[in-house]
Amino acid sequence: MTETKREARQRRYMEGLQRRDATVIEQRRAYLWPGETLMGEFPMLLDVLVPDRPPRRYRTEKPGAPKKPRPKGFWVLYPVYWVMWLGAVPAGLLEMSVEGTWRGFRRIFRGQVWSGGWESGAGHFIRAVRAGSPLVDGYGHTHYTLTLTDRRLLLTDQPSTMGDNPAPVQLLAEIPRGHFARRREPHPRRHTDRVDIAFPDGSWVALEAGRGQPVEHIASLLG
Repeated sequence: MTETKREARQRRYMEGLQRRDATVIEQRRAYLWPGETLMGEFPMLLDVLVPDRPPRRYRTEKPGAPKKPRPKGFWVLYPVYWVMWLGAVPAGLLEMSVEGTWRGFRRIFRGQVWSGGWESGAGHFIRAVRAGSPLVDGYGHTHYTLTLTDRRLLLTDQPSTMGDNPAPVQLLAEIPRGHFARRREPHPRRHTDRVDIAFPDGSWVALEAGRGQPVEHIASLLG
């Protein structure tokens, strides 16, 4: 049967995605040491109640990240922006209050999702995830890939595979074996997609496995 133009476009699109996905996997595995054994790679998130952004003093500089250019004549718009800002302040405060209240209610039922502070092992883990790639601006990143080997834990970003020249995979952090483990204290059973990782200083953070990921297998690989 002869494929239609629409089917041909769809086929080429899917083939392009597969090629880009293969490139991402190849780049990610390039961070492995010679003789290092790969045990698993898993798309992950932090728990939904982990702070969205670290405090400013814990944000690393990103000199390589492109900044949004200001349009010519930007200064002419200053009065408009000031009026918009003054109008947005009450709305922003209300939104923060509502969001804080909602997160507070969710925390009652969800329980604690991290411990140790920003200088702890868990804090460094969160900071690495939220910072994301040094080539991408912002400090509220959510998605990452957790790679576990016989020697280390690697955190890499999940660059977009859209476009002809997707950004290269970036290593966000690496932690040697013996400096992390599965947290032994059980979390609520209803959180079926949750895995808690603990660190030698007693800190820990809840991770959220991607849809369809083998949660118990991930937990067992943490050690």
